[in-house]
Amino acid sequence: MGHIKLNTTIDAPVERVTEIATDPRHWASWWVNLGEAKKVTGDGGAGTVVEHSYLMAGVPFPVTTHVVENQPTPAGGKHLRIEFDGPLKGWQNWDYEPAGTGTLVSMEIEYNVPGSAIGKFVDHVMIEHLQERARQQTLENLKLIAER
Repeated sequence: MGHIKLNTTIDAPVERVTEIATDPRHWASWWVNLGEAKKVTGDGGAGTVVEHSYLMAGVPFPVTTHVVENQPTPAGGKHLRIEFDGPLKGWQNWDYEPAGTGTLVSMEIEYNVPGSAIGKFVDHVMIEHLQERARQQTLENLKLIAER
C-alpha cells in the first residue's frame, strides 16, 4: 500500500477552497492524473458517487469514488473522507481548516499499487514516488485555482 500525507496553506477562505475542492464535476481540473468524470451521482456531499479514470504510470484505470463523509469541523472547517475502488483501491481524508485569513489543507491518502497491471513496467517504489509528486502538484493546483 502506498501512503501519502501532505498539507499546504491556501490564501483563500475555507468556504472558497471547499467550494472548489468538493465539487466532483471539477476534480479533474486540479487533481493530477484524474480523468473527467464520466458519471456523477450527487453534489459532493456524503453519498456522492463518481465514475472516472486515473492514470498511473501511463496506464488508465477505471475508478469509482465514493464520498463517505463531508461534514463541518468544530473549528469552522470541513472534513471529507473519500473511498475509491476498481483496480486502484484506497481512501483519502481531506481536512480544510481556517488558518488566519486562509485555509490549511491537509490530505492523507492510502492506496494499492496494482502489481499485475503495471508491475511489469515500473518499480513500485518509483510509482509511490511519482504519486507523492503528483499529490504535491495536486495541492499546488488547488492553491492556484482558489487564490485567483
